[in-house]
Amino acid sequence: MEKQYRYHDHTADITIECWGITLEEAFENAALASMDVIVDINTVKAKRSIDVEVTGIDLKELLVEWIGQILALIDIEIMFFSRFEIINISKRDDEFVLKGRVYGETIDPEHHDIHTEVKAMTYADLRIEREPDKTTIWFTLDL
Repeated sequence: MEKQYRYHDHTADITIECWGITLEEAFENAALASMDVIVDINTVKAKRSIDVEVTGIDLKELLVEWIGQILALIDIEIMFFSRFEIINISKRDDEFVLKGRVYGETIDPEHHDIHTEVKAMTYADLRIEREPDKTTIWFTLDL
């Protein structure tokens, strides 16, 4: 499957542009692109799944929380991930709710081609552009 993201140069960080037909697919590709910065996702098997639920006051905060939760799970579960599934994104009261699932395996430096550490996703350059048949997201990761 063709990647639905690309990287752009940024001073000491990395800016990612990703897209999908739906908002959910774009969020999945944002997670995939973020993980691919950390480790070659082709070396990570989707052996175990973890359910994820995050909230945000708007879609930008929801994306930051989604990526932040994935980065936290790397340390909490000692796992890398190679598959991301957004079950749904909904609006509840005054916030957005994302329910998803991440798939991966225990970190194994002998098996995984590890690239670099990502500290966090930033709000710098964060854009979510929604069109009827495509959603494009731009964001920067702090390396």
